[in-house]
Amino acid sequence: MSDEEELRDEIRSLKAQVSNLEQMLERFMNIHGSVLSNLSTNSEVERKYIQMLSLYRRYGRVSPSLLPEIDDPVSESIVELLLTTEVPLNISQIAERLREKRGSSSRHTVRDRLNSLEEKNVVRRVEGSHGKGYVLTDSILDKWAKLLGIKI
Repeated sequence: MSDEEELRDEIRSLKAQVSNLEQMLERFMNIHGSVLSNLSTNSEVERKYIQMLSLYRRYGRVSPSLLPEIDDPVSESIVELLLTTEVPLNISQIAERLREKRGSSSRHTVRDRLNSLEEKNVVRRVEGSHGKGYVLTDSILDKWAKLLGIKI
């Protein structure tokens, strides 16, 4: 074998090694990108969790009562109830669920609190499957999400 042929073989071998290295580097970069993406997602979740823990440490709980518009326990219970339902609830349904949760509740008290919450733009009246019902306003949902550090 001549020197020229040996040189060509060596060049082919080096080309193959470079090609293998390029493929390995590409796989590494894909894995690295995936890991960085997961880390940024995890750090965002951790940030939100720490924010909620901070609220808990500062106020002793994480509840809608942290919003300035919610100023009494019955209103807080109504807002918590509406946060956990996806359909509008009428006064009777709200009173019944509050009775289950709190032990007592009257339609009169619920109506008064809903009127007050409606004036403060916390709830709004809508047509539901059982007549008129109540849901939380978008502005209060935005405030609640912001307080928890959640983007919606």
